[in-house]
Amino acid sequence: MDVVSSSQSSVEIQIGLFDTIIDLLLIEPIFLLGIIFIGILLVVIFRKDSSIPKVRTSILSLVMYYYLCVMLTHIVGIPTLSEYKRLSRLGEAFFNPNINLIPFSDGFSLSFILNIFLFIPLGFLCPLISKTFERARNTLFIGFGLSLFIEIIQLFTLYRATDIDDILTNVIGTMVGYLCFRLIAKLRIVKLHSNNRIEEPDYTVYILIVIMIVTVVLGFFS
Repeated sequence: MDVVSSSQSSVEIQIGLFDTIIDLLLIEPIFLLGIIFIGILLVVIFRKDSSIPKVRTSILSLVMYYYLCVMLTHIVGIPTLSEYKRLSRLGEAFFNPNINLIPFSDGFSLSFILNIFLFIPLGFLCPLISKTFERARNTLFIGFGLSLFIEIIQLFTLYRATDIDDILTNVIGTMVGYLCFRLIAKLRIVKLHSNNRIEEPDYTVYILIVIMIVTVVLGFFS
């Protein structure tokens, strides 16, 4: 009986883990609106610059959008309208600061490593989508900016901490992702964007800006 009970417990744990992963990867139906907005933006940008690789840019843009939806809503946790309504009914404050400005005060934990991995896709996808982010400093800037934005809005969420360690690890993760991009570019697995028309504006940079804005706005109303 003990063997059977142990086997059943193992199966239940596996099923529970599987359900958790599925819940993590699923996004709310409202985010389907974002696909429409991004699709319209891509059509406009492709008309502005016909040299942009359409299939590659479209696929990578949708991957970036999905990544940000999962990351911001399921992992990081951003303020939502429904949460504010709940806090209002309970008489709780909207502003809940929990701030740590001392780097590595808790040492190196598992969350330290996870925060690095969390931002690797950002540093990898940005230069694939836009030639503006083929420069390391631009990728570093967007990683830092997004991380700082996340830490600021977490002042307005319950049970979340605004931590300097998160910014540091997120920036490290962004640069690791960027180095992965440079590696596959060096191996010629992917081609760099054409630099023959440097004087021309890089319209693809607007894709990343719009994706981030749409994700945050729809995430708030999700």
